[in-house]
Amino acid sequence: MLGFVIIVAFELLGAGLHRLGVPLPGSVLGLILFTLALMLGLVRLEWVERSALLLVRHMTLLFIPLMAGLTTMTAELRKNGVALLASLGASLLAVLLTTGGLAHLLLRDDEIAEINREADLLP
Repeated sequence: MLGFVIIVAFELLGAGLHRLGVPLPGSVLGLILFTLALMLGLVRLEWVERSALLLVRHMTLLFIPLMAGLTTMTAELRKNGVALLASLGASLLAVLLTTGGLAHLLLRDDEIAEINREADLLP
């Protein structure tokens, strides 16, 4: 239970900071603060690992409310579907290019070669 308490506490802390005027979503703020706490050693991975793995394992259940909400918005989705698909495609491309570019800048050539060798071993 300690892991769940820590994870929820960071979520609530992020939501509180958002309500105070920080211009990022509360969940993103909570995740940033949680990551910083892990990096600084304020929170140990062992404290939250089991709870986080449980949440990740059952992540699909967390998307059920979202999907149920989308089914009630079919008229809006039809009306704005092209714009939504275009923005999703553009953001996907931006994320892929940014991630690839940063990986290329930050990784050394021997690390990239090792990643490629490991990828070749995948079925």
